[in-house]
Amino acid sequence: MQLIKKYANRKLYHTNQKQYITLDGIARLVQEGEAVQVFDNESGEDITSSILTQVVLAVRGRSSPQLPTQLLTGLIQIGGDTITNLRRTLVTSIGGADLITAEIERRIDMLITAGALSAEESKRWHQLLTQHDFGPSPAQPLSTNEVLSRNDVVKLHAQVDALSATVEQLLRQRDQQ
Repeated sequence: MQLIKKYANRKLYHTNQKQYITLDGIARLVQEGEAVQVFDNESGEDITSSILTQVVLAVRGRSSPQLPTQLLTGLIQIGGDTITNLRRTLVTSIGGADLITAEIERRIDMLITAGALSAEESKRWHQLLTQHDFGPSPAQPLSTNEVLSRNDVVKLHAQVDALSATVEQLLRQRDQQ
């Protein structure tokens, strides 16, 4: 994890390399596949999203036309909920539920291939993990109000990781018996 602090004078300090870094430098880190986290030095607040937005706009500005001023003005006038709704609409349009189901299926297939899960068990796990109690089915697209926020996705990832760890533990216990 590449940690960066933003100071009151707007300078960005790369704590891992112990030197100042520019938005272009952050762009290079991200393009190289590095995970980046940016904190406000005074408040300690995680401002990664804000800085990465600046990086995207700075890089985009040099490589292609800028976003129309009217669009940007409209986003600002409508307020912060607009960005959340825009994110939800984007996730819905790319089939967010289908992506989750595909990832579940991929992981189940890996467990079958590794011999850690039988075909019969895989059917049960697939049904449990894709049942309707967890939300809309993949056949029902998510509405704008039903798409998860970034915090919800982080929590969901943590829950999936915990579930994966539990499944692995249960499989190890089964193998030891």
